[in-house]
Amino acid sequence: MKFVVNGISIIRRGIEIMTELEIRARVEANKKEIISLLETVKRPGIDKLIEWLCKHDYFTAPASTMYHSNYEGGLAQHSLNVYRVLKAKAEHYTDLNMPLESVIICGLLHDLCKVNFYVTSTRNKKNEVTGKWEQVPFYKVDDQVPLGHGEKSIIILSSFINLTLDEMYAIRAHMGGYEPKENWNTVSGCWNKNKWGVLLHTADLEASYLYEKHIEY
Repeated sequence: MKFVVNGISIIRRGIEIMTELEIRARVEANKKEIISLLETVKRPGIDKLIEWLCKHDYFTAPASTMYHSNYEGGLAQHSLNVYRVLKAKAEHYTDLNMPLESVIICGLLHDLCKVNFYVTSTRNKKNEVTGKWEQVPFYKVDDQVPLGHGEKSIIILSSFINLTLDEMYAIRAHMGGYEPKENWNTVSGCWNKNKWGVLLHTADLEASYLYEKHIEY
């Protein structure tokens, strides 16, 4: 989400001021790193998945509307952060036997459900300095394919590559207690089947609350 001040596009409160060129550079750098990691996955269909990511807004979408990384490119940034934290956890908990390929898939693609999920709109907000009402842009949800969260990510992923059952358990339950209460038994069931979901959930939390910021629109 960008605002123009004196001809310069910036990202507002919550993260550093960035010019349009800096925003584009960050998006492109994250895109390059993510594609490089995905290209190490040796599964049929990964090339088509990468093409799909590039065709849609995975690299430019926000990760949320009002919480973590709610700015242009936030979804890709969040996914990279989760991958990095998850990789460190998998290397620490060696007894859980989570291979690097699964770390890449679960870390980078657990939120694939958020592709084509957000749209931009505007609302009126009172300028705290001038006291005048102004139109400001913000992100809102426009879910055209309401198939859930982790479930939707699995459905999209499975249309391109084969997932292991353990990867499905992890992605399905990565929201943990943020799932609706009626889904808690499903989440704990997945975690009891395989602990990768616990690693992914805690990596998601750490990335969101320790390494990422949000913008107050």
